[in-house]
Amino acid sequence: MTESESKDKTNYLQEVKDIVSKDKRDVLLLTTKASVNGAVTGLVLGFMVGYYKSKNIYVSGLIGAVIGGVATAMIVNKK
Repeated sequence: MTESESKDKTNYLQEVKDIVSKDKRDVLLLTTKASVNGAVTGLVLGFMVGYYKSKNIYVSGLIGAVIGGVATAMIVNKK
């Protein structure tokens, strides 16, 4: 194997690694965005439930945010 063939092979391997890395980064970005959106939605719903049921709105909001974030992450990762 000559030196130029070795460089070509290395370039192909690096390109494949870059593609896989980009795909993983895209999946992580999508999951993070979805989880944050779910957590914010859960937070708002938790505040509303806490307010209307005369419960502690901060605890209700925190619980809603956790449930919303976890549920959304599970749904997005099920692809």
